[in-house]
Amino acid sequence: MESRSHSSRAQLALDEGGEAMLVVGTNLRLGHATDAGADIPLWGDLGEHVLEFTLEESFHGGARWCIRGPGGPGDPDLGQDEEIPIGSGGGVRLTQPGTASAAGVLELSGSLDAEGARRVLLVPPGAGGSVRMGCTPDCHLLWKGMTPESHVELTVEEEEGGLTLHLRCAEGLRVPGGELETHWAGPFPPSERVEIHLGDPDSTASPCALCLSPGSHPTIDRGPA
Repeated sequence: MESRSHSSRAQLALDEGGEAMLVVGTNLRLGHATDAGADIPLWGDLGEHVLEFTLEESFHGGARWCIRGPGGPGDPDLGQDEEIPIGSGGGVRLTQPGTASAAGVLELSGSLDAEGARRVLLVPPGAGGSVRMGCTPDCHLLWKGMTPESHVELTVEEEEGGLTLHLRCAEGLRVPGGELETHWAGPFPPSERVEIHLGDPDSTASPCALCLSPGSHPTIDRGPA
């Protein structure tokens, strides 16, 4: 099996869009949360099932996530948009909402959860892996701005030997007590919980908060959920 690139992760919570585990990388291994080698650590009954998610470039279709079993590159691509059964009564389904972004959404079912979340965002570093939040079909998470076309863009960039998370929102964003801006940046993964308010506080739209938290490092097997 080919060597896997480094990955980083955090937990994301959005008032309207719910919770998700955010995993940054291009070659990611899904496994049980007690497996130190799992880039996508899940709780629940996974059985012996391990999946590899690899971002592959296509001349015609752009970057696309391929899903393979533990055999790695020699295994056939299991494909997107269809649920892949895992363990007893659980499964995962991968989609890429927009052709302009290589970011994917992994939906969990049954007993599976990602530190309490039922979704995992697979995010390649760089502008090509942007996560969009809004109401249009190409968005990865739901966010209601002032207009149906309003959106928030999240990217994770490789900068000065580390990763930096960028949030951009034309309607404005701010940390509690801070000034209204259109761009916020911070280290990824965060070392502590970060809360960012989206949208103009003087508008008639309902306030919305986005929270980022460090991913946990489990040491105890909780067993099937």
